[in-house]
Amino acid sequence: MPFDGSEFIATPVQSTPAKPPAGRPLQLLRQLRESLRARGRSLPFAVPPDAPASSPDASTIQVLGLARSLIQDERHWIQRRYETLDGRRCAVGAVRAAVRLLGMRAGPVDPHHALLMVAVSRGFTDIEKMNDHSTHAQVISAFDEAIYRLRST
Repeated sequence: MPFDGSEFIATPVQSTPAKPPAGRPLQLLRQLRESLRARGRSLPFAVPPDAPASSPDASTIQVLGLARSLIQDERHWIQRRYETLDGRRCAVGAVRAAVRLLGMRAGPVDPHHALLMVAVSRGFTDIEKMNDHSTHAQVISAFDEAIYRLRST
């Protein structure tokens, strides 16, 4: 008898949505860091400090800080690709990964826009071109400049 998949179509599937972890995302990252530290291991990135709660750009600064730390080591940075299977990322890939790690529901519009303004001020039309035609140090300094601009507003 050939396989036609009919028994799978007739079988109801019940799925329960995954519950988001309780607590703030940075607190969860810090707990993970502490549990790994107890085992003699560490996270491959730094957990950024909390931005002041009164700041309207607090979450944007947190995303940019985490994204910067994801590619701070040049071995974790890549050009001409957003992300690789071995964990290397470009600037945009790092922002996207930071949004995922922090468990944010909205897309990375604000962090992306802040980094785009830095790229434009440096003569690039987008972040991808800045990443692909700059050195690692220049890309890291773009994150620093974006964070500085947000904190000084």
